[in-house]
Amino acid sequence: MFLLPSFNGGNKVICSDICIKGAKLADMEYVERIPSSAEPPSERSYPSVDEELVGFDDHAKNIFVKLTSRRKDLDVISIVGMAGIGKTALGRKIYSDVSIIGHFDVRAWCSVGQAYNVRKLFLEILKQITGDRFVNVDDPHYMVRKTLFGKRYLIVLDDICEYEAWDDLLPCFPSVGKGSRIMVTTRNVQLTRHMKKHSEPYLLPCLRDEESWELLQKKVFQGESCPLELREGSMKMIQSSYDLLAEYLKPCLLYMGLFPKGYEIPVSDLLKWWIAEEFVPNIGTLSCLSDLVSRNLVVFSKTRGNGEMKCCIVPDQVREFCLTKIKEEKFMQHVGKRLCMYIHDGMTSDFKERESFGISQASLECIAHPKFSISKKKNLFPLLNNFRLIRVLHLLDFYLDDSWAAAFQSLTHLRYLAIFVKAFHFKWVSHLVHLQTLGVCSSYIMMSPAIWKLEKLRHVDINEFPIRWADGERVKFEEPTDVVLHNMKTLGTCSMSVADMTPKFWNKFPNLEQLRLHIDELGDVPYYSDSRLMTLEMFPSRLRKLSLSETFLTDEIVSSIAKLQHLETLKLSEIYFTGKKDWDLSGKTFERLKFLKLHRVFMTHWYCSDESFPSLEYLVIKSCSKLEEIPLSFADVPTLRLIKVTDCSKSVGDSALSIKQDMEDLGNELLQVHILKND
Repeated sequence: MFLLPSFNGGNKVICSDICIKGAKLADMEYVERIPSSAEPPSERSYPSVDEELVGFDDHAKNIFVKLTSRRKDLDVISIVGMAGIGKTALGRKIYSDVSIIGHFDVRAWCSVGQAYNVRKLFLEILKQITGDRFVNVDDPHYMVRKTLFGKRYLIVLDDICEYEAWDDLLPCFPSVGKGSRIMVTTRNVQLTRHMKKHSEPYLLPCLRDEESWELLQKKVFQGESCPLELREGSMKMIQSSYDLLAEYLKPCLLYMGLFPKGYEIPVSDLLKWWIAEEFVPNIGTLSCLSDLVSRNLVVFSKTRGNGEMKCCIVPDQVREFCLTKIKEEKFMQHVGKRLCMYIHDGMTSDFKERESFGISQASLECIAHPKFSISKKKNLFPLLNNFRLIRVLHLLDFYLDDSWAAAFQSLTHLRYLAIFVKAFHFKWVSHLVHLQTLGVCSSYIMMSPAIWKLEKLRHVDINEFPIRWADGERVKFEEPTDVVLHNMKTLGTCSMSVADMTPKFWNKFPNLEQLRLHIDELGDVPYYSDSRLMTLEMFPSRLRKLSLSETFLTDEIVSSIAKLQHLETLKLSEIYFTGKKDWDLSGKTFERLKFLKLHRVFMTHWYCSDESFPSLEYLVIKSCSKLEEIPLSFADVPTLRLIKVTDCSKSVGDSALSIKQDMEDLGNELLQVHILKND
């Protein structure tokens, strides 16, 4: 019935990690890490290094470029990925390369791990950078800094796990403009942000099934299959990690384990589901997910263009553990004071399982998972009568007929609802007073003052709905001045005219942070002269993310956007211009904007000054067929990290490369340029 999201080949990679750590075989331990007491690494220290690297040649080249770039400041190159994926082997291959050896004056490699000793780490580094195997001083941290000063050095910190370890070690690595580098390998994504100086963390993708097995066989079993006794041992290690979780994180993990095998879970949706089920509070959900990632129970699989995490996966063996755990507990678990039952595929529509457990309908709540795989031949609505206490229904893949509104009248505990229907009216869900997230895919959507009853609503995600008023309805909408949606954070995609974009309307959403908007007409703006329009605040003042689509972009609209003091992300799609197809931003400044995406923006020339985007980090330009070039003034934006150009003219790509060259000539090698023909 209800299912939740996993990962191709995850069990194989984890098995290799467990075998290395659990079997206690000397040669296996040697493969994964270099003991802190080991001699300085050399080519002879690593037999068959290339055989351990599967599908990582391109990654080695990319990291090599980062290590040998012309940047003079000290930089940190972080290689991040799940346990057993080959971070250490990749680092060794790069560290032992002849060109790397020649590029740096001195090098040192040490394994940190969780149980590290700061003095021993400094002594190990000192032995390698001085060549003295027997060096022993009272203040090794001082001697390390003194010896490294004035040299171009490479220090590798393998398997660093803790913030404290980094904070202990960093002060001893001087930055004296010689192009020195610190390369780290870690599983902790959050830690890489703490360590970052210039370069973005280098995220290693999960291996495909065949690559995972190839790596495992070469690394541990010399081509043989993983012994059964070691697979049983892996479950014990997962159980140990599970036991150490905070109580509120346990249902979070079990919830993820019910997603289908191989499913990539959207992070933004997952956090909303957790909140709706009251596993976690409204704030701090991302840190909860990061905690599961740091324990290797969950793996990030995709990132967004701005570096944010987009999708995550549950490794196969972790998923198997979760399913076993839930079954052992007869699919029931206490979540706070709630007794909840996980709905699973084996349950029948008459819900006989509940009766067999001696549970009454009134005392049991059901956790109905987002992937709804009920047979399309069955009638969904009688089944919902058994789940009146459910809080999450994600039915975007399941078309509901016109009787859905009546059938949903009894589901008064819903906090998350996503549906695919022919017609939708806000008044049909106005009784869902606990609703936090509303997602709708529909061809006919009607607005209503009934929305004010949904006071807990936080996120509205609808394909597009018009802000239109029948006679007298607008007055009703604005009438209750004391009623506002304080909790609303996300609204879209709404279609409205400039006449409706007034402070009186936006004040109904005082804490709105994300808005997707289609300005479908400029219309006759009553009582606003042209000079009034120039100063009009068209958008909510607290916006952090704004998406505009299918709109004529006037100077008045752009001026209103530039006034948004908290705006960090701006996405423009299907944008047109009246008159001359030029976009002149020379006199405007987008103070905090970090991410700018232009998709099918039909302009020929684009003008801006070096002060237009002082904080910009990511510039994405896609299918802007008429654009001739990117303004070269972007070379003066010191924060710019990435320009991605897709399906544009050659001259646009050339201008991106010119910007990169200009920045490098000024000593700024932060910028990356990606030029693609299509996604």
